[in-house]
Amino acid sequence: MGLPKISIKKGREWQLLRGHPWLFSGAISQAPGKAEAGSLVDLVDLNGNFVARGYYNANCDIAVRVLTHDPDEVIDSQFFAQRIESAKALRRQSIDQVSTNVYRLINSEGDFLPGYIVDFYDDVLVVQSHTAGSDSLLSVFLTALESVMKPKEVVLRNEAAARKREGLLQEPARVIQGQVPDELLVKENNWQFLIDPLQGQKTGFFSDQRDKRLALSRYAAGLPADSIIANCFCYSSGFSVAMASVNHTLRTVNIDESQKALLLSQRNIQENKLDASKHSFVCADAFKWLEAEAANQHQFDVVILDPPAFAKTHKEKTNALKGYSRLNQLGIQCVKSGGLLMTCSCSGSVSMEEFQDSVRQAASREGRALQLLEVFQNSCDHPMLISAPETGYLKVLLCRVN
Repeated sequence: MGLPKISIKKGREWQLLRGHPWLFSGAISQAPGKAEAGSLVDLVDLNGNFVARGYYNANCDIAVRVLTHDPDEVIDSQFFAQRIESAKALRRQSIDQVSTNVYRLINSEGDFLPGYIVDFYDDVLVVQSHTAGSDSLLSVFLTALESVMKPKEVVLRNEAAARKREGLLQEPARVIQGQVPDELLVKENNWQFLIDPLQGQKTGFFSDQRDKRLALSRYAAGLPADSIIANCFCYSSGFSVAMASVNHTLRTVNIDESQKALLLSQRNIQENKLDASKHSFVCADAFKWLEAEAANQHQFDVVILDPPAFAKTHKEKTNALKGYSRLNQLGIQCVKSGGLLMTCSCSGSVSMEEFQDSVRQAASREGRALQLLEVFQNSCDHPMLISAPETGYLKVLLCRVN
């Protein structure tokens, strides 16, 4: 292919050979002179032996994101079509297509397509491109995506802050195929959810919590009548819908600082034919709301903490861990003895062990014992690579508080 070559420092190629998809800038021995951001390159060891092929950005700590370890594999529409077909087959195998028509189709490195996110919303595809390399190959990728999936509509959403780290502009959402409505009604485990594919958070819905919503619905069946759930950072109130659909006596308090999200939440309660009088919606900062509830000694049968990422980069991890510890201390204060706490972190730079330790510290400060009932990571449509722990961004603990 005659691609520019990047020479890897001695002893630094072993992670790539074991399947890690990233080469960091500090591992480069010699970089090509004029390779533009996003251009394809070949990685070689100091003896000139081929190691991997990927795309390059000299302006990032992650200098190269690997696409293939096969020196004969050409990065073209056929390459992308094969990867998309593989991802499609996995979703057909792992997700019940009758009860669920909303899921992640392409999960970046987890599907061997770094930089690309594609969410499937009942034949509407919402696409994100996060890196200079994925941007440079976007037209080829989209052609392959259309040939494999044959979608009715496609939305491109490139507003993510991650693009700034790659030297890319954040762009407004735009429809690139078909006519996409402002609102879609989709189903997950036969629950109905309204989503906004053009303006909703991320791509409109958080399908990575599907298995956690299902798990909480199992516990909901055994809760006493009129138990109260505090759903913090509720967004579309998926957890509330899942639990109340199983136990119609439950009451929920849904907290989010976005009034738009709360309006969506209320409509989701209606779409699932739940008693609106049992569900309240509070526009507030969840930290401040929990502080006020704790100060007034208000406690709940279930507290759900599902905040946005506290750490976007490794440099932010120390403050993020302090934030998780503080949030969970407040959450624990607000759980009745014998009640449930579901606590989540979607900060990729925070490990499961670090997150558990922040929760452990919070429980210790409150003098309360937590029984760890279930542990969750990415859902099956958000596959992670064993060789790259960083791709396992989601950590969820379900605990009984005593």
